[in-house]
Amino acid sequence: MSQARGRALLVVLAIAATACGGDAAPPPPAVPYQDPGAVEAGAYRLRYALTLTTDLPAEIAGSYGIVQRRNLALLVVTLERRDAAPGHRVGAERMEAETISLTGQRHALELSRHEDPGGPTWLAPVEVRHRVPLAIEIRASATSASPEIRARLTREFRLQ
Repeated sequence: MSQARGRALLVVLAIAATACGGDAAPPPPAVPYQDPGAVEAGAYRLRYALTLTTDLPAEIAGSYGIVQRRNLALLVVTLERRDAAPGHRVGAERMEAETISLTGQRHALELSRHEDPGGPTWLAPVEVRHRVPLAIEIRASATSASPEIRARLTREFRLQ
């Protein structure tokens, strides 16, 4: 019996010894995820960005007919060949985007195509809410023979 008590005491002491010591400081914060803003498939690269309209220069917003509002973001999408010089964009046979709510509800975004220097750009206004995560899925195909390019971005805005 005393031998069993001795072993139990040793186990308790070993556990207590391993729990002691060490730095009580909190671990360093995690590095925040940085969305690359681009995905590739086959010979094509899809670039995207989601920016609050209040962060856009007024001249740029006005040139696209965008009214700057606190709770309005702008989705910008372009498509380019991977082997082309940067800024040389191409058209798409299909370009679609939709928002996905926290409950899984999907809502198609109205993408409008704008012919800009360097090629087409697709824009869509997106309503945002303070500290509510917003997911957007983008699907594009340059031609019917090219692979579908898919991107998913998630953002949360802190509106002021």
